[in-house]
Amino acid sequence: MFVSLFQLTVACVTAASLYLSYWNITASIARRNAISKHRCKAPLAYPHKDPFFGLDAVRDAITAAKSKTSIARQIGQHLRYGSTFSSKFFMTPVISTSEPENIKAVLSTNFGDYGIGSRRKRAFAPLLGKSIFQVDGPQWKHSRDLLQLCLTRSQVVDLPMFDLHVTKLIEAISRHGSATIDLGIWFPRLIADFSTDCFFGKGMGSIETPSSLSTEFVQAMHDAQAGCEDRWKLGHFSSLFPHREFYRKVKRVHDFINQHVERAMGLHDCSEGRPEVGRSEGEDRRVFLYELSKLTNDRHFLRDEILTIFSAAFDPVAALLTNLFFILAKRPDVWELLRGEVRPLDGKNPDMSQLRSLKYHQFCLKECEGPSHDFMARIDWKLTIGLALRLHPILPSNSRVAYKDTILPRGGGPDQKSPVFVAEGTMVAFGIAAMHRRKDLWGEDADDFRPERWRNDKSSWKFIPFNGGPRVCLGQDFAMNLTIYTLVRLVQAFQSVESRDGNEWVEEIHLACTSQNGAKVVMKAG
Repeated sequence: MFVSLFQLTVACVTAASLYLSYWNITASIARRNAISKHRCKAPLAYPHKDPFFGLDAVRDAITAAKSKTSIARQIGQHLRYGSTFSSKFFMTPVISTSEPENIKAVLSTNFGDYGIGSRRKRAFAPLLGKSIFQVDGPQWKHSRDLLQLCLTRSQVVDLPMFDLHVTKLIEAISRHGSATIDLGIWFPRLIADFSTDCFFGKGMGSIETPSSLSTEFVQAMHDAQAGCEDRWKLGHFSSLFPHREFYRKVKRVHDFINQHVERAMGLHDCSEGRPEVGRSEGEDRRVFLYELSKLTNDRHFLRDEILTIFSAAFDPVAALLTNLFFILAKRPDVWELLRGEVRPLDGKNPDMSQLRSLKYHQFCLKECEGPSHDFMARIDWKLTIGLALRLHPILPSNSRVAYKDTILPRGGGPDQKSPVFVAEGTMVAFGIAAMHRRKDLWGEDADDFRPERWRNDKSSWKFIPFNGGPRVCLGQDFAMNLTIYTLVRLVQAFQSVESRDGNEWVEEIHLACTSQNGAKVVMKAG
């Protein structure tokens, strides 16, 4: 009996070994055939000091994050090693690219070949659970369909309601007169008030009462996001480090969100079967969380999704506005042109149709000598904001993992024009910040804030501030509409905005990338 069992064990091990060998041989043949068929060539290689684990790249990434130079590091790498190069990151093969056609292939053309990967799922799971940010395939599509339905039903871009908050912001800024203020503090209050109002049905009121914006919650959210990023960098090795403080921050964030989830579920339970469910208290409008709670009673699902949606609205929009005004405060000429463009509104609040018509106007900037200006030039608000997004993208980088062998269209060989073979399990990291500053794509003045570059520019895949393809940011219109509306109202209300910060822009990366020093300005009413 013992010999028979031993023989059976040997036979099983032998069969498994033969199968693995057969699989490796056939996979190797298939890969060679694919490389030959598509004429793929290897991209340039990053000169690792540790070519096996890639620990030098991990160390450099952590050092750059601590010194607020992650974007500069990314841009520098692509300048030295080209638009596409290979490397290692904790033994994971990586292809880094700032090539528009490659990014299009990953996010759109070959969308099914890629996913977010287990590394990201593990790293962000404690905070975001199984939200839309964390899943692939049918589960992702299910989440997206539900969220899209709720976004449509709740009509979160409610300009009259948003104007109430913007008006409070204008009044608060006006009370400071000629004193220096930091818009990097005020914009998060604005977006937090509106986001909690439209997503939770109960605004924070932090513009009028700053203490109502729980600094502990906001700091906990930022710290938890940073902890997730650290967990992502460390990969499997993350388990070797203590995370007690990280989990404490996560609990603080979850406790805050759970309060709103329980409130929504309570209202739903009390109003079951009545059409008023989904409407905010005392108002004839629908609230996102209430709408979502009608579709499921899974509290973990509700918490994960609403936290993801709130984070995606709060951080990026506040960051976008802060980055934009950091630039505008140093460009009085652009501010004057913006003032001229809103003059035909005669001080009236723009409606959505007016904002939409402004977004799609052809950019045409005309400069005139002398003290007067010709304001007949039309400025495309979307593209003016786009410049802030180009120079300081709220999402400087992103990545996907190949779930099967696939091909990138460019980046191989010495001239970087040949296709590149991507083996299953390879991470493709795209440098959005580097791509947005490529001189061969944007001109020799790619590092300059020059709105007129958009006059005839068809940006396509070289400009992706909100990603692209099927997983394009659900809140893209939300972010752009609120930013445009805020810009228009502030331009109407203030004659000038003057910078009180002589320093260069420094990155501060949480879920979004913003100015570490905020936007210190003086705003003069006009």
